[in-house]
Amino acid sequence: MKMTFKFRAKPTKTEERWLFSEFRHQKQLQNYMLQMRSQMWDYGSISVSRYDQQAHLRKLRENSHYRNHPQDMQVETIKRVDKSIDNFFGRCKDPKAKKKGYPKFKGSVRSLTWSLRKHKVKDKATGTFKRVRQTPIRETGTRYNRLKVPKLGEIKIRQHRRIVGDPKEVTLKKTARGWYCFIVCEVPDTLKCVPKSACGVDVGTHDFLTTSEGKKEGNPRFYRQAEQKLIRLHRDLSRKQYRSKRWYKAKDALAKQADIVACQRLDFLAKTAYKLFHHKDFDAVVAEKLKPSNMVKNRYLAKSISDASWGMFFEWCSWVAKRDGKHFHQVPPHHTSQTCSECCQKSPVKLKLSERVFHCKSCGLKLDRDHNAALNILHRAACALRGEVWDTILTETRNPLLQQACWS
Repeated sequence: MKMTFKFRAKPTKTEERWLFSEFRHQKQLQNYMLQMRSQMWDYGSISVSRYDQQAHLRKLRENSHYRNHPQDMQVETIKRVDKSIDNFFGRCKDPKAKKKGYPKFKGSVRSLTWSLRKHKVKDKATGTFKRVRQTPIRETGTRYNRLKVPKLGEIKIRQHRRIVGDPKEVTLKKTARGWYCFIVCEVPDTLKCVPKSACGVDVGTHDFLTTSEGKKEGNPRFYRQAEQKLIRLHRDLSRKQYRSKRWYKAKDALAKQADIVACQRLDFLAKTAYKLFHHKDFDAVVAEKLKPSNMVKNRYLAKSISDASWGMFFEWCSWVAKRDGKHFHQVPPHHTSQTCSECCQKSPVKLKLSERVFHCKSCGLKLDRDHNAALNILHRAACALRGEVWDTILTETRNPLLQQACWS
């Protein structure tokens, strides 16, 4: 399993100029390698692999300016081109893919990636040599540690936590609010625990989520709160002369505010996913298998659905469960809000989104709409665990004693 550690970087002005020049070089190299592949295929139907381009790079580095740039970054750029080509052929083979999308030439590059090489270290106890990766961070004992960058030297980073595992890859990225360092480490997999407590989760736009126990998590609506400020910044940008100094300042201000909204949303989703598994001590969390890309086609709810970011929340739940040995499952979302969680009878009249209370005419159950849906989601997962069909809701799973026995 891989874990990524993110730290704030503080390069100097001289180091920034070097990094920006490296951005330009990697952009030119990526466009050159992509053009090589397309031309070789157009002229002679010759397929060029990643290893062919790496061999060509070695020839370019013999007597040219390519030698002045880090070879590890150039190899990662070639890998990026190869991955984009593989994704293109994967979309061509997929019958459901509407747009194939051949990789385009890059206008700019905002990140640098390099892999950490292994080197020999002598073990003093046994006297043998073993290959290990050198950590890219040098601790100084002060506020800022140092990150080793090929051909550049060491730059300051704010390391607020220790890295765990074997570091394999480092990425330096320029965002609207500054520089960031990403270190990818290989850590051992965590064994899955035996689920003894489970929770069903229903997401929505009124409340962000409602659990099967009736607890709710409010929807912060970060984009809605900053919408007027973003509109004003967009208006200021549109009034400036294109590519003037004030235009660039207005563009940076707009990008910073958009980045603030994205970071606020990411922080909320990560903390909410962690709270479900640890603060509330659930071993298993069950949610609906939604398709937000199809749901945003509704022009009345598209902005609210995009602001909630359910897909990102499900990814975080899956990642936290994998990292900590918990369980995360998704069930089909059909009629979870229209079916009674007590007698399993579907409502003859479809409930509107404005109706927040579910009233069953068969058994007389009155329950919050989202709470009822969360219970149905949990029942479906319990049936699947017992080997039943996904859409089947057994009478036994509605019994609390049998439901507890099912999860244990």
